Amino acid sequence: MRNRQQLHVQEQLAHRIVRRTTIRGTVTTALGAILWAFSSACGQYLMQKRGFAPQWLASTRILLAGVLLTAIGIIQNRAGFKNIFKSAKDILTLVLYGVLGFMLAQYSFLMAIEASNSATATVLQYTAPIFIVAIVCIKSHRAPRWTEALAIVLAVTGVFLLSTHGNPSSLAIKKEALIWGLLAAVGMVFFSLLPAKIIPKYGSITVTGIGMIFGGIAMLFVARPWNYSVHFDFLSVLAYIGLAVMGTTIGYTLYMQGVSDIGSAKASLIASIEPVTSTLFAAALGTMFGVIDIIGMACIVATIFVLSIPPKKLHISFHPVHKKK
Repeated sequence: MRNRQQLHVQEQLAHRIVRRTTIRGTVTTALGAILWAFSSACGQYLMQKRGFAPQWLASTRILLAGVLLTAIGIIQNRAGFKNIFKSAKDILTLVLYGVLGFMLAQYSFLMAIEASNSATATVLQYTAPIFIVAIVCIKSHRAPRWTEALAIVLAVTGVFLLSTHGNPSSLAIKKEALIWGLLAAVGMVFFSLLPAKIIPKYGSITVTGIGMIFGGIAMLFVARPWNYSVHFDFLSVLAYIGLAVMGTTIGYTLYMQGVSDIGSAKASLIASIEPVTSTLFAAALGTMFGVIDIIGMACIVATIFVLSIPPKKLHISFHPVHKKK
C-alpha cells in the first residue's frame, strides 16, 4: 500500500513538472516570436519614419546582438565557448554561418522591410522551409511527399497572391521587396542548415552569438555603416533597443528556452504566430492590407503546419530563428 502511495505521489509530481515545463516552453516560445515581430516593426519604424538606412541598422544590430548573445553563451557554457575555437573546420562553419546566414538574412530582411513593410518581409522570409524541402529532396534523390508537395503549392500560391494580387501581368508590391524577401528566405536556409552539426557540440546560444559577430564584421565591409548619418531621439533609441536587444537577443533566448522545454517541432509551430503578429504591428504603423494580401499570407504561414504533418517521417531540419531578429 505504501509503495503504491509513493508511486502515485511520484507520478503526480512528474505530471506537475511536465505541465509546468510545457507551459513555460509554450509561453517563452510565443513571447520570443512576438518579440521577433516587434523588432521587425521597430525596424520599419526606424527606416520609414526616422530615415535610418537598412545598411546601418543591419550591421550594428547583428554586432550588438552577437556580443550580447555570446556573453550569455559564455555564462551558460564557458567550456563550449573555449572549445569552439580549437577546430578550424568548426570556425569555417561559423564564418559561413555568419556571412551566408546572418548577413544575408538580416540585410535582405531589412531591405525588404524598407521596400514594403515588416509583415510582407516576414511572410516572404517564411518561404524558407520550402527551399529546405527542395534541398532535402535533391540530396535524398526522391520526389516530394504529399505534405511537402502541398506546402510547395501553398507557398507558391501565397507568394503569387501577395506579389501580384492574382494578376500575373503586374506586381502589387515593389519588385525589390519580392527579391529581397526571397533572398532573406535563402539566408534563413543557410541559417537553419549550416550550424546543425556544431550546435550540439557548443550550444545554440554560443554558436549563434559568435556567428552574429562574424556576420556583423563582414557586414561592416559590405554596408559601410560609417557612410550613413543617423540621428537618435528618445523614440528612436527605444525602437533601436526593440530591434537589436528585445527582438534579437531576448527573443532568441526565449525561443531557445522554448525549444529546450517543448522541442523544436512544437516550438516552430508556435513561432509561426510571428507573421500574424507582424501584420498587426505593421497595421498599427499605418500599413494597409487587402483581402488578397491576407489570403496570400495565410497560404505561406499554412506551409509550416502542413510540413508538421508526419505521414511517416518528415526528414526536415528547420529551426526558424528567427530572426530574428
